[in-house]
Amino acid sequence: MNGQTVFEGEGITAGDLRSLRYFLAVADELSFGRAAVRLHMTQPGLSQGIKALERRLGMPLFERDRQSVALTAAGRVLEPKARQLLAHAEEFDRFASVLAGRHNGRLTLSFSRSGGIGLPTELTRRFREQYPHMTVETATGHTHANVERIRMRTIDVGFVRPPIDGDDLQCSVIAYDRVLVAVPVGHPLADRPGVAPADLVGEPLVFFPRERSGLWESMLGAVYGQGAAPEISRLEPDEAHMLAAVAQGAGITLVTEPSAALLAVPGVVFKPFTVPVAVPMALAWRKDNAHAALLTFVSFVHGAVGPAVPPSPAADAVVAGQGRHGQPADGATVSRIPRTRAMRELRPSAARR
Repeated sequence: MNGQTVFEGEGITAGDLRSLRYFLAVADELSFGRAAVRLHMTQPGLSQGIKALERRLGMPLFERDRQSVALTAAGRVLEPKARQLLAHAEEFDRFASVLAGRHNGRLTLSFSRSGGIGLPTELTRRFREQYPHMTVETATGHTHANVERIRMRTIDVGFVRPPIDGDDLQCSVIAYDRVLVAVPVGHPLADRPGVAPADLVGEPLVFFPRERSGLWESMLGAVYGQGAAPEISRLEPDEAHMLAAVAQGAGITLVTEPSAALLAVPGVVFKPFTVPVAVPMALAWRKDNAHAALLTFVSFVHGAVGPAVPPSPAADAVVAGQGRHGQPADGATVSRIPRTRAMRELRPSAARR
């Protein structure tokens, strides 16, 4: 047996973890006396603990004489493994405390601007209800901004639109949002119950800059086909300005259902695709972030929404003439935005009545 195979094939007990703490204290201090003081125990008790660990491993971990203590070759191999095992054990303890509601954890997250007031907002509300001792701080931003915040550790987790670059982040798709076409009132497509991607050929497109979001690639690819993005006739910073440009007759644009539900603009008509077109919504976080509050949130979200399933044609019922909050909008026709399956499942019972 050597240090790299310590405890493999055997359960790690509380006694094992205690022995590893003894080992690391001596490895750090290179003195049994100083290590005993650090551990608030007697030196004979520490020596017995180290000897018990050495017996279990079948090899000496320290070279001892009256003047010095040094790690053996096996001890040098064991040291990084022991630190890793203890770090995982301590993180598990913190995670368990959060789950039990005994820990006042802190989570920082950022919503996606294209997500509107939809699933991410509802998930966060429910999370706060289930974990009242947790402090949740929120922000909002485009995918590019959220990814940079995650990398800089400004936030723990962000709602993003894949694809995102880099191997340092974990990205998990949690839902799909339908894509709608926004056209000006009086446009030939405004009176149709639905549109097909072929209907958009030759139509001037108002959109946002490519570098702002993973949504740029995923949305245009879903509508026009991968690598077949149309020429963009006008750039605007966000969905609100895009819709304002459409109302002015600058062209058409594409938005997600949550954005359309939030941003009913006079003079704009939202139309679904005859065959649903959808873009993914995902959670992203650093792979090396083992923060208990983050792990609790990720687990909660996955348990709440289940597997992410793209929308089906049967769910695309359309009711024209409704604005925000179900009220007619002056000069605007807004198709009713059906809730995703995840939103229906998460909706509190009082709101369904």
